Amino acid sequence: MLDSNDKGRPASMPIPPALNAVLRASDGILDMLPIATFICDARGTILQYNRRATEIWGRTPGPGETHEQFSAASRFRELDGTPMARSLLAEVLATGTPVRDAERMVEHADGAQVIVSVNIDPLRNAKGELVGAVNCFYDITERKRIDAALEQSRLRALEQEQRLAATYEHAAIGISEVAPDGRFLRVNEAICAITGFSREHLLTRMLFTHTHPDDADSDREGFRKQVAGQLEFYSMEKRFIRKDGRVIWLSVRSSSVRADDGHLLYVVRVVQDITERKAAERRQKLLMDELNHRVKNTLATVQSLASQTARGAATPAAFRESFEGRLIALSKAHDQLTMHHWENADLRELLSGSLAPYTGARLDRVVLRGEDIVLRPRAVLTLAMAFHELATNAAKYGALSVPGGRVEIRWQPARDDAGRSQLRIEWIEQDGPRVVAPQKRGFGSTLIEGSIAAELSGNARLAFEPIGLHCEIAIPLEMATVDSDHVPEAGMDWSI
Repeated sequence: MLDSNDKGRPASMPIPPALNAVLRASDGILDMLPIATFICDARGTILQYNRRATEIWGRTPGPGETHEQFSAASRFRELDGTPMARSLLAEVLATGTPVRDAERMVEHADGAQVIVSVNIDPLRNAKGELVGAVNCFYDITERKRIDAALEQSRLRALEQEQRLAATYEHAAIGISEVAPDGRFLRVNEAICAITGFSREHLLTRMLFTHTHPDDADSDREGFRKQVAGQLEFYSMEKRFIRKDGRVIWLSVRSSSVRADDGHLLYVVRVVQDITERKAAERRQKLLMDELNHRVKNTLATVQSLASQTARGAATPAAFRESFEGRLIALSKAHDQLTMHHWENADLRELLSGSLAPYTGARLDRVVLRGEDIVLRPRAVLTLAMAFHELATNAAKYGALSVPGGRVEIRWQPARDDAGRSQLRIEWIEQDGPRVVAPQKRGFGSTLIEGSIAAELSGNARLAFEPIGLHCEIAIPLEMATVDSDHVPEAGMDWSI
């Protein structure tokens, strides 16, 4: 992590104790975050920042420099180009109100422009007084460029569709003429190719015969209004069932043709197969939603871990040790999911990776018993954090803290007494120090039990038995695994 020291800071403006504690606690941690982050005091003086921030800034702030001084040559704008009177950080320091997911354009002194998504939280002391702020931001310029390119592509496609609407029989798009009662009067060759039906078949059918049932009502209502003279034109996207049974997406533009006296002669419908476009849009939306979801979930998880760890840490050093361990466990879980394109990960691989640092030369210190189980992404992240807490506790106080101790982990799909499918996992410590139940519950126990319940709708039970810690986890199979259909009969032998 990069620091801005107190050079240039007036002697009458020392760093408040509460802010100083935050700076000590975060020392060396900011560079582990995947987004740009900096911490400032109530005057806006930049005290700490990470490399991600300097990459987006394009330069490094000077000692004692405030954010206002550092960014004096930059211009801040709304996405529509409207200039901002002051930066979002200045707003937070002035009002104490946090900022969430604000998107702004920043123009640097060299003319380069970048679009950032900003989250700013005020920092307060025990009295509730504002002593500074933490600013997290990330570059979304490329994402915005992609969005703009998609919009331009959509507009170009619309323009092309409008030009082609003047053609008929030899057009690359389907064209039909429909009587006021919904009978096809005329169809071109392209519409036959799109639907898979012959011209003879279509001319003996009604307009909505092969429209997908879920989309027929809205199209029928638009057509009814055209016939009644309430609409001259309407457009829509609907699903259509081809002759071969395949469901495709059609873009429909329906225009009225009327006689001089105003009565409806027929309706011209221009039809285009947009199945590939809809698939591309769906893939793009899934990718963007997944990216946003991952970033927000990661930020929320890191924030929660930092907050909960800080409550139980007696010193900054203790906070750093616990927090870094949990971040590393989260990172390893992300690595497992990345290897499988964020679709799944293997339970045995997850356990092996989490416990590898504790096995040493004795491979029998950790015994894994269970069949191959493929986990869903949410289950991977939740169980990775739970196993990290169990392994850390075992290494400090339990079976892995002495040479002869061992841990056995068993799992299997099974059914509970009500016949519901579950994934059951047991963590059993043996041959370690005699266990004494703690007088108060720590963050690790709360994280294990709370995350299993909140994230996976399951339950976890920790039993501090004298011979060793025993943890039982039960998760609904559909929440835990990709293949929730394979469930053995209840009573399966655990000793395989």
